[in-house]
Amino acid sequence: MPSHQKGEPPQGDVPSVRTIDSIFRESDRLYYEVARGCGLSNAAFWSLVTIVIRGGATQGQIAEDTAYSRQTVNSAVKSLESRGLVAIVFEEGSRRNKMVSLTAEGTAFCARNVRPAMDAEERAFASLSLRDRREFARLVRIYVDAIDVELGHVMESRSKHREGGGR
Repeated sequence: MPSHQKGEPPQGDVPSVRTIDSIFRESDRLYYEVARGCGLSNAAFWSLVTIVIRGGATQGQIAEDTAYSRQTVNSAVKSLESRGLVAIVFEEGSRRNKMVSLTAEGTAFCARNVRPAMDAEERAFASLSLRDRREFARLVRIYVDAIDVELGHVMESRSKHREGGGR
């Protein structure tokens, strides 16, 4: 039996980027199982989370909050609408932006399926000390910002390579 706790590397091992990737993928898998367990795609599940948190949201807000493309959000919202879980109406005073809100059936569905998962997530985060929550958020932000910079360099290099006639 290993002497280290689940999710921690054995004593002396230095975590790598693959370790972090694996942890993030494990977290993604857990949420995928929750979404699948209530008959939803990941995009539909996270769309509902955004709608619950915001008390209704535009598709643009859902895309921004979930980091899904607008096309993916549009498909997810349409599937939720076809199930009678959300209603889509033009935002007041707008002929372009559509507000997505829960129907009565959607509210009941979220109370049974989405809200318990959100509450579990809150309890899990609250189980960390305040110091650890702050440190975790600080480190993840630094890491994501660093990834953004480095992948930006990759994309820039790829773009320059294409413009220069390379393959």
